[in-house]
Amino acid sequence: MSLETRSSSALFKRNEQLKRWEESETNKESGVIKNKERKVKFSSDCVFLAACGAGDKEEVQRLLQKGADINTTNVDGLTALHQV
Repeated sequence: MSLETRSSSALFKRNEQLKRWEESETNKESGVIKNKERKVKFSSDCVFLAACGAGDKEEVQRLLQKGADINTTNVDGLTALHQV
């Protein structure tokens, strides 16, 4: 996967967001003993919309095979089709 493709990948962007959260002061100040499981999780609808918006065809196909709802909307009522 080329660097350009990788940086536009929805999956890559989500992982980068999670890394930034784990390193954030807010996360560090929680005072809770951390386990290996991540605190922040994206809903499957959010993941599907992000993949569509990023044009990540492979991720979209994988999510559709797992049962993603093509009629999922964001808070503004826009579907994945609107975003692409």
